[in-house]
Amino acid sequence: MTLTGLVPILKCRSVDRSLKFYKDSLHFIEIRTRKNTSETEWAYIKSDQTYLMLELDSDVQLQTHQSISLYFYSDDVKSFHQYMKAKQYSISDLEQSKYGLLQCYFSDPDGHKIMIGELIK
Repeated sequence: MTLTGLVPILKCRSVDRSLKFYKDSLHFIEIRTRKNTSETEWAYIKSDQTYLMLELDSDVQLQTHQSISLYFYSDDVKSFHQYMKAKQYSISDLEQSKYGLLQCYFSDPDGHKIMIGELIK
């Protein structure tokens, strides 16, 4: 058996709100969605070769620190950081990690921590 990929499933209080956030901030696009009569229950999204699923769970409590963090790699974290600031998202300052990455972080609407990093050359 060979593992061929990983797709995290994020629980959301509102898939529609989270979908808008991931499209606006990280340029994800919809691959598939499933809707009930009034709202989206599930979405499968991608940005280049990075995939996520968003799943409705109205019992999700907004937390300062969720049990999962997402770490995305970028080829231009400085431009991404400037973009997020210009769009007025709440984002950390850029910082250099002990492990050789320039990185920043922010949270999605449900409190999932998202970190973006670029290898320092």
